[in-house]
Amino acid sequence: MLTLETAIQKIQQFPHEQRNKVIEYIEFLEFQAHRQQKKQPETTLEQNQDFFALAGIWEGKDITLDNIRKDAWGEKNNDFV
Repeated sequence: MLTLETAIQKIQQFPHEQRNKVIEYIEFLEFQAHRQQKKQPETTLEQNQDFFALAGIWEGKDITLDNIRKDAWGEKNNDFV
């Protein structure tokens, strides 16, 4: 396994340009880690609450498979049921 000390020794042997590329890559990894921390997903409980809060928008509406098919394909293409 590559230890930090071994990695540092190897990097120190690189020409200046390659060392700069290693530093750029490390900075890129730091950037990615920072973005992922900012994008922490909502907890499952919060997701469920949002879902059930929206469930009421269909209340009192006549939504059936036939109505959805009619809206999507019209009356004449509703024969495949």
